[in-house]
Amino acid sequence: MLKKVLIGSVVSAGMMFGSATIISGSSQNVSFNSKPEGATVMVDGVKMCTTPCTVTLPKSGKEKSVTMSKEGYETNTLPIVSSYNGVALLNIFWDLSTTDLITGAAFEYKPNNYFMELRPTK
Repeated sequence: MLKKVLIGSVVSAGMMFGSATIISGSSQNVSFNSKPEGATVMVDGVKMCTTPCTVTLPKSGKEKSVTMSKEGYETNTLPIVSSYNGVALLNIFWDLSTTDLITGAAFEYKPNNYFMELRPTK
């Protein structure tokens, strides 16, 4: 009897608290830096900040594009890639992780910091 209660408690706790939406959220802080500092950071064409900086990006499971530019330097662009967040597996028994997929919490940006060395224009 005690064994059934313990197993039931563990399963219930996993279903209640196993959601990646609850544990890791539907957005993530991503840091940007450059050499030289003071570059403008644009994510998917939207100006976000000036390096060094950290922005909060919504998780979506879709690749984003980051561009850093500074007057007198060449502009650089690179992808921001998200991958599956293993924490979402904890929620598979609750709602097949659909909540985590809808909110984006089933994904995470790896890495979560980016550095670009800008070259002077010729």
